[in-house]
Amino acid sequence: MLKQFLIVTLISVLLSYFFGDKAFGIIGNIFFKTVTHKNSKIGEPVLLTKQVLQKFNGIHSPELYLSICGDVYDVTKGFKHYGPGESYNFFVGKDSTRSFVTGKSEEDVVSEHVADLDDAGLRSLNYWIKFYGDTYKKIGKLVGKYYNNKGDLTEYAKQVKKLIDAAENQKKSEELEKAKFPPCNVEWDQESGSRYWCSNKSGGIHRNWVGKPRKLYEAGAKDYRCACIDKSNAKLGNVQQFENCDENSESCYVKQ
Repeated sequence: MLKQFLIVTLISVLLSYFFGDKAFGIIGNIFFKTVTHKNSKIGEPVLLTKQVLQKFNGIHSPELYLSICGDVYDVTKGFKHYGPGESYNFFVGKDSTRSFVTGKSEEDVVSEHVADLDDAGLRSLNYWIKFYGDTYKKIGKLVGKYYNNKGDLTEYAKQVKKLIDAAENQKKSEELEKAKFPPCNVEWDQESGSRYWCSNKSGGIHRNWVGKPRKLYEAGAKDYRCACIDKSNAKLGNVQQFENCDENSESCYVKQ
């Protein structure tokens, strides 16, 4: 470590002589790569502080790093999007996790806090987490809200992960419910009112059965929705027939 420090110091003097103030960014980059990476196990993401992450902004260093939920990615290959002056440069050099969901980039709303997001927001966040994991190389962990100084997940990070998992599971349940009870086709006429009818692809759910239009009352909903119900579910307690509509009809008119 002492030998590395002396080498970096010598390089610092030379760079300061030739590059002046710009040398500080170059020095920080060299120190990070020669010391931080050197002290981490091969293939293991390194730990970065917020101060170090700030240096990788395309100005102080040619590399472009950003963090989402504490995971640091090298987005240098996307320079045309993340470089200085480009549309996504705001995300570089920091962890602005919340902004990936809200789209707000003002400095006074930048935050790593996401535990208060609704299910849709959490699923959106999970999309971006997967996007960066699939598209860019993860090179480190940011010490702070999501990782401690040992690189372990914080309690907050574990809480957010549980919330994301719950939101994704809720979405899967909704999709299963929709497949089981597909929405009806609907059209409105001033004289006839609303016409509900079923087909083997109504509601965008392609299937080998048609079903009959029925009122479906879902837990927590204030009113019914029209769903195409097959014979096996016709007697469920939350399923009701439309008034003045034959039980065998695949089309019902409802005046509202």
